[in-house]
Amino acid sequence: MTTFERDIAVVGAGRIGLPWAAVLAAVQDWQVTCVDVDETRVEEINDAEAPFAEPKLGEYMQAAVESGAMRATTDPEAVTDHEYVAFTVNAPRNGMSDYVDVVESYAERLVDGQTVISRSTLPVNMVSRTRDIVERHATGDVNFAVFPERLAEGKAIAEIQTLPKVVGVDSDAGEAAVRRLLEPFECSVKVTDPETAMLVKLIDNSYRDALFAISNQIAYTADQLDLNAHEAIDLANFEYPRNDIPLPGTVGGKCLPKDPHFLTDERVCDQPTTPDLFNFTRRTNASLQSYIVTELLLEQPSELAMLGLSYKRDVGDVFNSPAWAIKESLQSHGVETRSYDPHIDDYDTDLETVLADADGAVLAVNHSAFEGIEPELNEHLDDDAFVYDVWGALRSERLNARYQGFGISE
Repeated sequence: MTTFERDIAVVGAGRIGLPWAAVLAAVQDWQVTCVDVDETRVEEINDAEAPFAEPKLGEYMQAAVESGAMRATTDPEAVTDHEYVAFTVNAPRNGMSDYVDVVESYAERLVDGQTVISRSTLPVNMVSRTRDIVERHATGDVNFAVFPERLAEGKAIAEIQTLPKVVGVDSDAGEAAVRRLLEPFECSVKVTDPETAMLVKLIDNSYRDALFAISNQIAYTADQLDLNAHEAIDLANFEYPRNDIPLPGTVGGKCLPKDPHFLTDERVCDQPTTPDLFNFTRRTNASLQSYIVTELLLEQPSELAMLGLSYKRDVGDVFNSPAWAIKESLQSHGVETRSYDPHIDDYDTDLETVLADADGAVLAVNHSAFEGIEPELNEHLDDDAFVYDVWGALRSERLNARYQGFGISE
């Protein structure tokens, strides 16, 4: 039986891999090595400095690094010394060949007795391809498991420890190895085959994206009918057990815009008798930012204040952010924009300057910090300015400026 120097190598120290590594090391006392090509990221980890905002991540990293349970390296050869090797690298919709290259480069370093865990979100047809790459390049017999992440940014540390785990394996040895890894967590572990485990992850985000598309379609309709979608949705949900409709708004980030496409890959969409629901719902959400830009341009503004730039509430991540896309689109149409976001460095300091002399303000992200912001808008915006509320988060009766909103008739 092979003896390994350390427990787990996590390939890819991003927003999925690093929090998971920190929890495994700090809470479960596993010996964890983060492997990443980014030298700066590796230095930050070894210095116990959280490279991005995530509640409690810095605290967990500090404990893990100080105890010696977690370290980082750029050396790909390090994976050979670990019992488990987990891939947590991003697999973009149009970058699957890059993902394959990464897996192949590390698979050549895998050895007998290891358990390889794919935590990246992939199209279902990529599961067998990943497995084949691992089995073809590894030296000796390795276990293969699929354990997709299901985390929400801003809740990662807590959800790693509490969310039910859905794991796909194709051997008894693989199941035993993964159960041993996850046993210390106080949560349910459900085991299935690798393809079904990946399908579950894609269902999670495709379902949520479709729910938001329903809300946004209601808001589009309300705009055309001069009605208030928020009021209608509140009434539809009120004490009615079969409705739980979310409020309208933009959809961004890494997962929801991508996973519906992964769910309906070419094997599904190319079938003439197969409906294409999730691609339609994705287009409904993706079109919202251009719709909002059009609504704003009808006001013929020269300067606008953007309130919020991140891709969702109370985080500082701008990856695939609709708010950021709205800002850039406005600028491409000659509209000057000034931006304020309390969660993003360089945009978190001076709300007054952002609002001063603006023709209007756009509440682009419904950060909790913006709750009750109406008095500041009244103080710093001219009375002839307008406010456009993407999320229906403001109280129009408290504003001096003219109020508009997505799906909101005033």
